[in-house]
Amino acid sequence: MNAERIQEALQPVQVSPELAKAYLNKVYLWMATTLVTAAAVAVATAHSVDTLTWVMQHQLMLCLFYIGTVVVMCFGARALPSGAMALLLLVFAGLSGLSFGPLLTLYTQQSLGLTFGVTAGMFGAMSLYGACTKRDLSAWGRTLMMLLFGLVLALVVNIFWGNGLMDLVCSAVGVVLFALLTAYDTQKLLQEGLCEDEELRRKGAILGALTLYLDFINMFLFLLRFLGQQRD
Repeated sequence: MNAERIQEALQPVQVSPELAKAYLNKVYLWMATTLVTAAAVAVATAHSVDTLTWVMQHQLMLCLFYIGTVVVMCFGARALPSGAMALLLLVFAGLSGLSFGPLLTLYTQQSLGLTFGVTAGMFGAMSLYGACTKRDLSAWGRTLMMLLFGLVLALVVNIFWGNGLMDLVCSAVGVVLFALLTAYDTQKLLQEGLCEDEELRRKGAILGALTLYLDFINMFLFLLRFLGQQRD
């Protein structure tokens, strides 16, 4: 009898793929909520001269709060309850919207709409690939992180160098890099969705939404350098 119990305990737990798909749907829902919140705040900011002025005068402070919120969410996920994580995600969306408000005044609505549409198409295609492919994308992780580090370093150097060609090259690399990261992150999230702990799933869905949102926004910003048309 004891031997039978031991054998049962050693049997691998069979988790339904539907559990992972439901988890990914929650991630997409949270991401959509983040995008809508950020867009609403950005539009409100762009239509308020006082708010625009405040944002321009406090860019460094906003940047620090922006980064700080991400750090708290990533490193405090184990200690924070899922409700607090959700609140932090919405705060992050609001800060993101404030930061992007000035962009809406720099570029035409047509070019912003075109860039958003192209970004949504690329993001959807790469996320679908990450979710459906049978290929293991985990091997991409280290290479993508190295490319991301190199891209950030190149962008910082070019702030002081101001080379237009290098800026275009960095933008092209950024578009490709975040497209690949979208596929990689989606597959990683699908695997994390096999976890049966409900509280961990709620937290993971919120962090997953943050990850995919950052992939989407960075892809959008790099594409904007090619497709964006500044106002007269």
